[in-house]
Amino acid sequence: MTRESESELLHFCATQRGEFHEDAWTSFAPIEKKEMAAVCLFLAGVDWFGHQQDLRNAARKLLNGAETTFGVLARSLRFDTPRFANSLKRRLGHA
Repeated sequence: MTRESESELLHFCATQRGEFHEDAWTSFAPIEKKEMAAVCLFLAGVDWFGHQQDLRNAARKLLNGAETTFGVLARSLRFDTPRFANSLKRRLGHA
């Protein structure tokens, strides 16, 4: 995951928290599907974002039903989970 895609995702997630639309997660063109699926699975596993089931559904659609875990995706994408979580929490606190 690049800094540019991370920045796009942080902005997108902050916007979606208040106005969640599952279809937006599966059709957000600037981000690779695997990256978006990883973010969906990550956020589905935390209690501070909400929309857990909708996020799991979006991840399943993004991966065309393929079974995988957040850990597998995170490793393959070099997803810096602590940095992403802290950055998103800061944005949500100021959103």
